[in-house]
Amino acid sequence: MKENKKIDFTYWPKQDTPAEGGHVVPYLDVAGEDAPIDFLFTLGGKYGLIARANLHTLQGPKKAGKSAAGLALIVAALKGEFIGITPSRENLAVLWIDTEQDKNTLRQKARAVLSMAGLNVMPERVKIVTLRGYGGPADALAATLQAIEENAADFVFLDGVVDLCQSFNDEEKSRDVVRQLESHAEQRGAAILGLIHTNKYNDEARGHLGAIMQQKSAEIYQVNKDTNTAKVTQPFSRFAPVPAFSFTFSEDFKIMPPAEGNTELEKWAALSKAFTPLFKDEERLTAGELAAAYMDYYGKSKRTAQDAIKAAADARALEREVKGKRVYYSLPFNEINTDEDNI
Repeated sequence: MKENKKIDFTYWPKQDTPAEGGHVVPYLDVAGEDAPIDFLFTLGGKYGLIARANLHTLQGPKKAGKSAAGLALIVAALKGEFIGITPSRENLAVLWIDTEQDKNTLRQKARAVLSMAGLNVMPERVKIVTLRGYGGPADALAATLQAIEENAADFVFLDGVVDLCQSFNDEEKSRDVVRQLESHAEQRGAAILGLIHTNKYNDEARGHLGAIMQQKSAEIYQVNKDTNTAKVTQPFSRFAPVPAFSFTFSEDFKIMPPAEGNTELEKWAALSKAFTPLFKDEERLTAGELAAAYMDYYGKSKRTAQDAIKAAADARALEREVKGKRVYYSLPFNEINTDEDNI
């Protein structure tokens, strides 16, 4: 019988060591302590949004309400709660960078943010940068990176990533812009939310720039508009999915909750609550095991159990994983860090 051997970490590099004439290699200390995910916001007081030290994408077709969705997060940071979104801590520092609007329009939007937050004067912890007409894309990118360095912001809303790139269909130029944004998010401990337009015929972000933004983003938020209501969904997250939320448009760039409330969040919460007891003893269950557990716990038929599982998976209250011929379900992991320290 072979003796079990422990892994010896003493020979593992524990700090970056530059080779002679080379680069500093960022070796990972496997024995180091893991930091919990630090989300800047929560939805419904439970689900984490916008992880610190990461790049995120906010995408959608033209005039769908993408900018408004970003401003909703800024309002929440100032007000303490807005359309179900709450900052994870007080006094979040915000950097709002706009590449598209003229100064007059941007001022109107800023006043709308103040009005929605119930304030008269913009706090010092919020800085707004206007880059329309600011030289070329290279100049706009340099100014953006400098603003991120100077302000040590927690949340950076970048309204118009495409204007930082000389050609959004050039893969090399696009990759360089995204790399620099991702690097600054990591190094400065900021969460950068970049706004990107999607194609007319699908929800894919435009050009190489959009594709690379999607690839490098920790979270992707999709905005679609139906009449006077915008719906924000999260088609991708490296952490845990969150339910959709909605808002309606008002006058003077203001937004408000939909009249019927956030039905998507309510549905998510109800389904999560219904399935949580079924995973008391197991982290994941096969489709058959989960259906059987649902039938036993609630005294329902197999068809009712299967319909409930499908609804929960569609609403992303359950994680669905296919391995070979088997389908497994688990509850989404979502740990929110309330520690005041940054990652």
